[in-house]
Amino acid sequence: MAIKSLRRNAGSADHLAALSILLQDSQSDAARLFEQGLAMLVQSLRIDQAMLTRVTPLGHEVLWWASGPRSPLKGIFESPDKGFCPFLLGHPDRPLIIKDAATESRWRKSPGHLELGIRSYAGVALMVGDQAHGTLCVQDHRPRVFTRAELALVMTMGQLMARTLESESLKQELQSALNALELSSAVVEDSALISMRSSLPNRRYLEIWLRSALFLARRRKEPMALALWSQPMVAGTKSRLGAASAHLRGEDLLLELSPDQYLLLMPHTSETGAEILLTRLRESLGTHPTGATLWLADGKDMTMKSALRRVAKAFTDANRTKVQLHWSLS
Repeated sequence: MAIKSLRRNAGSADHLAALSILLQDSQSDAARLFEQGLAMLVQSLRIDQAMLTRVTPLGHEVLWWASGPRSPLKGIFESPDKGFCPFLLGHPDRPLIIKDAATESRWRKSPGHLELGIRSYAGVALMVGDQAHGTLCVQDHRPRVFTRAELALVMTMGQLMARTLESESLKQELQSALNALELSSAVVEDSALISMRSSLPNRRYLEIWLRSALFLARRRKEPMALALWSQPMVAGTKSRLGAASAHLRGEDLLLELSPDQYLLLMPHTSETGAEILLTRLRESLGTHPTGATLWLADGKDMTMKSALRRVAKAFTDANRTKVQLHWSLS
């Protein structure tokens, strides 16, 4: 409903009317605000792409985006550090405006122009307190001059999204604290959540962990990668598993699914990212035929049962064909 209304306003200069429609429709739903706000920027400014990025302990990543119908811009999602947003984060006190990167000496040799094809760009840092937590930007493969009204719209949208990010961060911190408390209480009350054989979490722990992990993944609309392999519990295996678990990223989980069978869950991780992490893991655990799959936040597998069946099938196929890593995505 709101998107149709936004399209009617896209050809006019009445950006305030479009913004009013957005606020009325999104209300307190952050995901709806991000999705429709970026779509509004693409439609109102007739630009290739609008993006919301954030800074996390894992680096700089694209959180939400909207693209025009014929956007030629590719590669920015996999490598946001190659665009102009990192420069903006380093100089958050003023907007970054690029009319034509091809003709401006400061930008013509930049990866954002040479590798990603960006010629025009307008962005603002999203400030939470005195810290830049991300960016809002619009970008196009053509040179263009942004009008005052267009820049005002980008800046106003940036302020709105910064406030929303701050609110969402507080909600996530509270939810994470509650989940951590629940897990801690459960471990104290029930030692059966930890495998005495490997000292890793077990399947019962996984059931509790998934409550918070899937909740966050659905909110962020992010995939989760799963990898399953088997290795015998010989001398040194337990200590190697413990060391590998200690060196994983903060949100990853390595657990003992059954005797000699281990499952690694990697939130907000695609195929490429999972393969990099598994390569690092083999340096300490050795090489074993491994099955892998992705869980997608599309509402079709709310409890991860389908993903667990796929990774089990991929594991069986990897052992049958004796390959190092076998993916099963459907």
